[in-house]
Amino acid sequence: MIVRTNKARITLRHKTEAQLILLPDTWDQLISQIHSKFKLDNSNVVLRTELGALVNDIDLIRDGDVLCVQSRGPDSFKENSWITLNVGGHILQTTWHTLTKERTSMLARMFDKGSNWKNKTDDNGAFLIDRSPKYFLPLLDFLRHGELVIDGGVNPYGVLLEARYFGFNDLIPKIEEHITTSKLRCTLEPLTRDDVIKSLIRTPSNYILRFRGLDFSGADLSDLDLKHINFTQCILTETDFSRADVYGATFDKANMTSCVLDVGISLDSADIM
Repeated sequence: MIVRTNKARITLRHKTEAQLILLPDTWDQLISQIHSKFKLDNSNVVLRTELGALVNDIDLIRDGDVLCVQSRGPDSFKENSWITLNVGGHILQTTWHTLTKERTSMLARMFDKGSNWKNKTDDNGAFLIDRSPKYFLPLLDFLRHGELVIDGGVNPYGVLLEARYFGFNDLIPKIEEHITTSKLRCTLEPLTRDDVIKSLIRTPSNYILRFRGLDFSGADLSDLDLKHINFTQCILTETDFSRADVYGATFDKANMTSCVLDVGISLDSADIM
């Protein structure tokens, strides 16, 4: 006995395959069938008409329609692929190569080829990231050019939390240094030996500590390891550098009036202009 149905019949096309199916009742059921029929379990699916119009609602589909299935799974990413992100409602565009530069980060794992990370997309196919765009942008710019840039009005602590969340291990020390330097700049009194020691302890040995433009007048910095520190444009009047090691330190345009530089100090490779 043949049972007739009034359900619409549609054709789904994916690459070289085609499937004729009965239109289900809901959008989720349709996407589930597409995943099953074309074996796209780890991919995000976008439907378009033969003319390229986006289809994102079951009510837009009619009997006899031919829909093209586009999958955006990890295997579809190429090094020159442009990727659209929806970060907290803010649309950003970048490349696969940029997103995967920080190889140990969450972003690299999300978009890595062969990853099982199930990225969600919005109705336009942009990958959804539920984070604040204000704090996410400095991370994206760091991936683009390798430098930390935090615009005025953006709390660097928010950027630090974002870097920790996404696992930007190379960027975290730079943000911490930026925060420390920013706090020191807000100090009305000249900085002390204790301030310098705290900064030295917090800064990894493979990073350059920058004190650019700060006031160290009268500070006792004797016997400290100050190698490669940037003292550019600092106020160093009457600062005591006795027996301090300033190998590779930079003193460009610093005010060094009456600072103490005794015979024990190593200035051979310091940059003094």
